[in-house]
Amino acid sequence: MPAIPATTEIHRCGRFEVRAAERQLLIDQQPAKLGARAFDVLLALVERRERLVSKDELLDLVWPDVVVEENNLQVQISTLRKLLGPQAIATVPGRGYRFSVPVDGAQGSAPPAPLAAPSYAGAVATPPVLESIGAAPALATTGNLPRLLPLLYGRKDDLSALQALLQEQRLVTLVGAGGIGKSRLALAAAHAERERWADGVWLIELASLSDPALVSGAVAQTLGVALPGRQGADYELANALQSKSMLLVLDNCEHLLQAAGELTMTLLARTAGVKLLATSQEPLHATDEQQFRVQPLAVPTDSHAANTRDFGALALFEGRARTADPRFQLNERNLPAVIEICRRLDGLPLAIELAAARVPLLGAEGVRDRLDDRFRVLTAGARFGLRRHQTLRATIEWSYSLLGADEQAVLRRLGVFTGSFGLVSAQAVAAFDRVDEWAVLDHLGALVDKSLVVAEAGEEPRYRLLETGRAWSIEKLAEAGEMETALQRHARAVLAVFERSNAERWTVLEHVRLERYLPDLDNARAALDWAAANAAESDLQIALAGAAAWIWNSVAQRPEGMRRSEQALARVTAATPPALEARLLAAWSQMAYPRFGAAERAAGERAVELYRTLGDQKALYVHLFQHGTYLARSGEFAQAERGFAEAAALHDETWPSLMQQPAIYGRANLCWMQGRHEEVLALSEEHLRLAAALGDSRLVLRSLIHLEQAASSLGRLEEAVARGRDLLARIKHERFVGSIAIVATGNLSSALTELGQLDEALQLARAAFPLAAQADLLLSNLDPFALLAFKRGRIANAARVLGRTEAQYAIVSNRREPNEQRMRDSLFAALREALPAAELECLFKEGAALSNEEAGRLALED
Repeated sequence: MPAIPATTEIHRCGRFEVRAAERQLLIDQQPAKLGARAFDVLLALVERRERLVSKDELLDLVWPDVVVEENNLQVQISTLRKLLGPQAIATVPGRGYRFSVPVDGAQGSAPPAPLAAPSYAGAVATPPVLESIGAAPALATTGNLPRLLPLLYGRKDDLSALQALLQEQRLVTLVGAGGIGKSRLALAAAHAERERWADGVWLIELASLSDPALVSGAVAQTLGVALPGRQGADYELANALQSKSMLLVLDNCEHLLQAAGELTMTLLARTAGVKLLATSQEPLHATDEQQFRVQPLAVPTDSHAANTRDFGALALFEGRARTADPRFQLNERNLPAVIEICRRLDGLPLAIELAAARVPLLGAEGVRDRLDDRFRVLTAGARFGLRRHQTLRATIEWSYSLLGADEQAVLRRLGVFTGSFGLVSAQAVAAFDRVDEWAVLDHLGALVDKSLVVAEAGEEPRYRLLETGRAWSIEKLAEAGEMETALQRHARAVLAVFERSNAERWTVLEHVRLERYLPDLDNARAALDWAAANAAESDLQIALAGAAAWIWNSVAQRPEGMRRSEQALARVTAATPPALEARLLAAWSQMAYPRFGAAERAAGERAVELYRTLGDQKALYVHLFQHGTYLARSGEFAQAERGFAEAAALHDETWPSLMQQPAIYGRANLCWMQGRHEEVLALSEEHLRLAAALGDSRLVLRSLIHLEQAASSLGRLEEAVARGRDLLARIKHERFVGSIAIVATGNLSSALTELGQLDEALQLARAAFPLAAQADLLLSNLDPFALLAFKRGRIANAARVLGRTEAQYAIVSNRREPNEQRMRDSLFAALREALPAAELECLFKEGAALSNEEAGRLALED
């Protein structure tokens, strides 16, 4: 059954003809190749052409009762625009879509009135990037571009040329000196392009990365793509983006040239709809790279030039000076000095901004005079470097020299931070010798005012240095002989941040905690790297690896989290503080699940032993339930029950309510694996009440999954289907994607399969398949997929898929869940009746050689 009800109407739209009955699109009277979903989207828009159609309405029409990512809709819109032209479907940011091609009429109905250009309250046409003070462009519909862009001065022609290149090329690299304005020009071009890309425009900041191996992970983290870690990261990322239509902006690639170049070539080779815009001081040297050399801003050749404000360098200087002092304006008296400053700074935007920031203190003439002196000092050593680099270096040196000694000390010490940092961390790192914590607070405010430190707005303000300024600070830190002290203080400050994150584990909901501590992830990486390279810092590495372990799964970076935890575990000795060893072992065993072999079991048991010895009742309570859950999943019920009983005896009613969650979850898993499904129902209801009281939407969804599974296990399939549909409706309403959505979709498909409602079951299974594959959750879905294939008459394929699951469950430690086991047993019995034993054995062997993804595709093919 098509998602959109079939009609007999024929809609004629110029060169296009939409035939509803035949479900066909004709272009110039020739049938166009168009998938079923894309046709449903087109028909829905054409039939509702007199109004805006919201995204939610389209999702409900085209994917009824199925949870899909919004990206699926964007892919279909992109497909239609390629066939019909980019203007055929108008996007109203944040609201929906409207069919914009005039329709001549439909068979059996009067032609609609001619459509005027869409006009909506509060919506504005995409504005050009502004050249002077004015309104900022609206927030992009999809992607992560900033809501407000810095004003772009003197780049109107550059922007037009860059946009033209982006129309023709798939990889464009903005190349130029540091501080020349590559990033701002790239952002302006990307913002202007944001409506062209169905899956959005995404900015990936690479400046804070020091390890080339993390480039693909940084892109994946920004896009919310999970990398399973079974193949090369570049390859896995490209596979995840194969069907996407998006523009990626890779900012600050110069220190990661090889890794960035290899990633871009892989994306270009393995995707069709991904375009890349990079910024770098050097080309990426990638195949099919189009370089765009960013030149300095224009400067007048003399002070008597007409229309001086038309020169980008002067416009930028005036704009930044007015930010520092609203009374400033270019006039005949200061114009010669400003022109000389801009000329001497070679029109480099960053240098001009730093100079303009000093106008309130020194005046334009004072800035010019000091700049002259400083250049004369630095020119003596400039012959070994590019002149523009030395000019920027001179500007930074000059700005640094204007600071007091304590301000200089604070600035250079802040250079050890990677990315942004909080105030408490800044005080912990920069306060030593004669500078105390309160002085750091004052000096940090002064550095923000002087544009040497950037303040980022938020619930708790964060700060960062521009990368050029950070490199300068690091150099000065080494000259001052403070490098090792500052790096050690940085590592300890980062540890303090993540110790706070652990202290909040049972008092702050996970999504709030993630938002709070994710900005320090790059600092954690840097601190772990430093500790790993220092023989005397094993305890610090072990402590930080354990404290930060929770965040890796939350940001879909499990392979990196496993690697860093294992590096720290390798440094554990008899002298390691027991509390640090226990926390790291517990975190690692949890991160490794569903793998639960001898090493993971030993780690869990060692953590239990250590927590008992330490007398840490809270930690022992939580870990006993965690470890017991894994034992239950492995069929070791008696040992799991002993651990749960020990944990229950430790519970204190004064503990935070959230600490009830591991107990309920653990007991529900034990009952579930033992087939005590009535108890699972009761425990799931208790879990649901707790989640609702806490206001934790993720825990609510997990509770509803358990209720649905229990009903299915009890044979109450109609109830399971009703619960499953309600659950998917909630997930769809919240636009939640992740393991919960995958499991819920698969569960509903399984219940429908058992009820014989195969069309809907197949539709849901096909929706779940790609998501489960990406999340490495396919194995638990293959038994239901195989049963579905058998009931659809694909008997040989069903046998092959079951052969794959039989082989896999023979080597992994976890067991089938009860519902999966029941479906497996039913299928196995049916296959033995349908096929001779020798043929069944042969098909099992064929299936065992498949991958999980190959088996899934085989089960669901037409």
